[in-house]
Amino acid sequence: MAATSTRPFLFSNLFMPNSPAEVRVNPEGPWLKLIAGDASDRKFYRLEGSETSAICMRFPKWEGGYGGDPISWLGMHKVLVEMGIPVPAVLEIDEQKACIWTEDFGDNFLNCALIHDILDLNNAGSKESIDYYLQALDLLIKAQYPTAKHGEHPAQNLAFDTQKLMFEMRFFATHFLNGLLHLNVSEDSAEWKPVFNDFMKLSQWLSSQERVLCHRDYHVRNVMIVGKKAKWIDFQDARMGPHTYDVVSLVRDSYVNITPETRKMLFNYYFENLNVARKRLGYPPITRESYEIETLHMGLQRNVKAIGSFGYLATTKGKPSYLSYVKQTLDTLTSDACVCAHGCDLNQEYPALMKLLNSLKNGKLTWELQNALTRFN
Repeated sequence: MAATSTRPFLFSNLFMPNSPAEVRVNPEGPWLKLIAGDASDRKFYRLEGSETSAICMRFPKWEGGYGGDPISWLGMHKVLVEMGIPVPAVLEIDEQKACIWTEDFGDNFLNCALIHDILDLNNAGSKESIDYYLQALDLLIKAQYPTAKHGEHPAQNLAFDTQKLMFEMRFFATHFLNGLLHLNVSEDSAEWKPVFNDFMKLSQWLSSQERVLCHRDYHVRNVMIVGKKAKWIDFQDARMGPHTYDVVSLVRDSYVNITPETRKMLFNYYFENLNVARKRLGYPPITRESYEIETLHMGLQRNVKAIGSFGYLATTKGKPSYLSYVKQTLDTLTSDACVCAHGCDLNQEYPALMKLLNSLKNGKLTWELQNALTRFN
């Protein structure tokens, strides 16, 4: 694949393999500064000392199909641009060094734009932050029901089917229950089989829902605010899944404390505008009951997976700071608003799983959880 700039490798000659935190090819010229990235194996460098701003995103290797790969990133980037989704412009591609150079969106992630510790629609100080959330929800609908023509993309042949959703549930068991808490959980164990049965039931239910394009990792650290506009990053793992997959990820984000009333307003906003988009394209409306029941199921799956990711990041990636979000996520999972709606009660639908979550929050497993958190403090 050729470089996209008019002057090939304008930037990549600055990059040196196995680089330290700062790279200076020429003491008098621009340099690259290693910046904090996401939880993947990619490394991110910011171009410093230059009139031109740019980010160097370096991948472990230039191949497709290994998760978070450059081929998928470029494939999704092309289609998202065609859809009108604001993503960083590609400045240069260097396959030899496994680098993609992009426009620099800065450091203003959605969570950085939050003025107060709690997002509250009744607090005037939260108005601007809430507007950014509404923009982020608008972008989801724009990607799910695009008005512009677009080509094929990597996500079309990938889906959150039963197998993939079940993989994420097992991920929680492997990296949180076993990796962090050392509970010796086994799918074949009589003690734990009811929990895995609930995992399977939940995965099958979600797999049966209507599918749309999902960003897949739609939280406040993957939505950037640039010039007071919400924009996307980290979209390379997109795949097809339920409408509420990304909505729940954002509105029930473990990184932000959002009041129940504010959550309800955000969920309602998405629901109402979703049906506007469906009507425009000739699709029948989704009922509020089915939407809110899907939100319960999807929220359960997404937040359980998030806790599994926190365990993985702490025990495997050496990033224990993510464990600080475990208790808040458990509070969300067990709250009344996230358990019951329209006669659906997750305590009855998934009794073993909900019993486990309540035990972690305030029961027999609370001590094991606290002990594990203390070890990494």
